[in-house]
Formats: sequence, C-alpha cells, structure tokens
Amino acid sequence: MSKELIQALAFSAPAVCALVCLAMMLLDYFTEKKKEEKQLRLFLFFTFAVIVLSWLGMIFKVAFHRTFACYFSVYLLTMMFNQILIYRFVYIITATEHDSRFSRLHFVTPVLMMAVSIVTDLIVSLQQKEAIIYGDGKSDSESSRLFSMLYLLTGIVFFIYYTLYPVLGYLRICRYRRSIGNYSADMQRNSLNWLVLMQILTLIIIPVPFAGLLLNATVFSDLFFSIQGAVLAFFVYPILCYNLLTYNYVIITSADNDLPRYQIAEIDPKHFSHYMREKKPYLNPNLRITHIAADLCTNRNYVSMFINHVYGMNFNRFINRYRLKELNRLRNSPDHQENTNMELMLMAGFSSYRSYLRTKKEEDKAKVLKAF
Repeated sequence: MSKELIQALAFSAPAVCALVCLAMMLLDYFTEKKKEEKQLRLFLFFTFAVIVLSWLGMIFKVAFHRTFACYFSVYLLTMMFNQILIYRFVYIITATEHDSRFSRLHFVTPVLMMAVSIVTDLIVSLQQKEAIIYGDGKSDSESSRLFSMLYLLTGIVFFIYYTLYPVLGYLRICRYRRSIGNYSADMQRNSLNWLVLMQILTLIIIPVPFAGLLLNATVFSDLFFSIQGAVLAFFVYPILCYNLLTYNYVIITSADNDLPRYQIAEIDPKHFSHYMREKKPYLNPNLRITHIAADLCTNRNYVSMFINHVYGMNFNRFINRYRLKELNRLRNSPDHQENTNMELMLMAGFSSYRSYLRTKKEEDKAKVLKAF
C-alpha cells in the first residue's frame, strides 16, 4: 500500500467521524424542543458539513492531485471557515450578557482569498495549478506567479488560523469561567474542561504538520506527522458532539424574569437565610441565580451583589457549600444509611460525581489557604 493511500485513509477517518456527528446533530435538531438549543444544533450541523469538506480537500491533496487542483478554491474557503465556525461555537457557549455580537469581519479574509482563487481558476490552466501545488512546475507567467503566491499563502494562513483561533477560544473560556461563578452552581458543567481540551489538542498537534504538508515540506510529509493529526481530529469531534448532546455546558442568557432597577426588592439577610433553609433551592442540580432572583422578586445582579457582599463569595461557591452541608447531614441521618454515596450526592443537589469532586477540591484548597 502506497504512502499516499495510507494518508488518504487516515484523513478519511476524521471526515467520516464528522459526517456521523453531522447526522447526530440533525437527528437531535428534530427532537430538541428548546429554540436556542435547536439553533445551536443546526449551527453545528453546518459546522460539521464544512469540516467534512475541509478533510475531503486533504484527502484529495495526498491522493488525487488533479482533483485537488480543481477543488482548491473550495478547500481554501472551508479550511478557514472550519476554525472560524468552531470559534463561533465557543463564542456562543461562553457568551456573557455584556458581549458584543460576533463580528462578520472574521469571514472577510476567507471570502477575499476564495475570490482571488476563483479568478486564478479562470486564467491559470489546471495543469499549471497542479504543477505549482506539487512543486513540479515554475511560475513563468504573471497569472501562474499569482497562483503560486496564493498557494504559498494557503499554508501560512492554515498555520495562522489553526493557531490563532484555538488561542482566542481558550482566552474566551478563561473569561467565561470568571463570570459563570455568579450565575450557575454546577461546578462540572461550568468548567468546560472538554472545550479547553479541544482547543489545546488542536493547537499542539494540527497547525505545524498540516501546514508543512500543504507546503510540501519533506519532514511533514512523513506518515507519522500526517496520521497523528488525523487521529487527534477523530477524537475531537466526538468530544464536541457528546458534550453538546449531554448538555455539558451552561450558557449565560438574559433572564426573562429580571426586573427593571426601579422594581428591585431589597433582600433582608434574615429573610434570605430563612429562604435557603426552608426552600432549599440548592437541591436543584440545574440551579441558576435567576431561579433565586425570581423567588425573591428581584433581579440576578442584585442577588449576586448581595451574596458577594454579605457572604464574601460568589454564587457558585455559596450554593455548593450548602450542598456539602446537606450531604453531611444526609450521611449522618439514620433514614439514609442504606443509600449509596452517589445517591446521597444527587439528593444533596450535585449534578454528578465529578461536580462533587470539583466542589470538594475547591473547598479543601480554600481551607488550606485559610490555615496559612
């Protein structure tokens, strides 16, 4: 089996994986009832479609030279759109109420480069394009020199896009983590560790080998460099698909029950403590600050400021402390001696064992810091 065929088979694996994820997004779109979630799944459906077309271009690059020369304009567009759309997904998941709209300027460069590529399709023969792409021909005319520069730019742009957008995505997740603590009390879903993992894996393994492969660098044409990037992508897409289908994220939205500033009811500390003891809102694993704000006839910003000022901590830590106390109470209660540890955690309001572990770890760390 030739090296080109092995590379093509390796690149087909993430393409097929993205195709399966695409189908799952479409199926879930028709079963999902919430409008926002349906839109998110439809967006990922189109994102996976672009990803499939991008990997199809890599298959053509290594195994079907003439076809890749014909397909080059499409590949150029989908290769850039690939990372822009994934970053757009990160932008949606990590959006806060103070964020501006996603800028359309992100799409300007890909469209302009595709327009230039289409122009070169009209003035450069297919044989010349193929020779320039694979380094077998010289740019002896103005038009062929234009395409030669465009193709050289493709490898550079690939490296930039697959480096810049994962970094931007990671920075947005860090910013999101600073905001989500005052909105949701689910430690596991708030962390977005799976999304961080996606950004880091993309940044470490994909940009250099594939940019080198596009630029015909000999060292990066080796099977090892080609296959490792394909194997990575094969696992990245299911991570994205699985965590979306299991709702392993929390999107900060503008709450419908937030009241105008002039209608905000002041919170009395004694009344608030009574509310927490009697209503026990922390037992809801999907609790958000908007739920408490609605119960108290106020808005979430006021509740957040109240908790920060009176208790000296954010909403997340405040609620999870109540859950830890409830868990200790349940463990010491004779009525729950037959319940498993997992059952008690769920009864205390934790959404999962991981959520409990993250909460316990944070509390233990806080105790150590306080001791010192």
